[in-house]
Amino acid sequence: MIEELIDPEAAARVLGVKTITVYKWVTERKIPFLKVGGALRFRSSALQEWLRQREYLPKADQESRP
Repeated sequence: MIEELIDPEAAARVLGVKTITVYKWVTERKIPFLKVGGALRFRSSALQEWLRQREYLPKADQESRP
């Protein structure tokens, strides 16, 4: 099954930032994105994974992670 793609406004809501920040991060290639027919699109799951990779965990939790 193909995951539904979201637009920059929806991506901003997922990330908790303003839409202008999403465009800035795309320009800087900081977040995962796709260009579909010239339109900027995002996979919600890719953005959520991107957030998870930047999550700071308490020291006790970090030691138990592989």
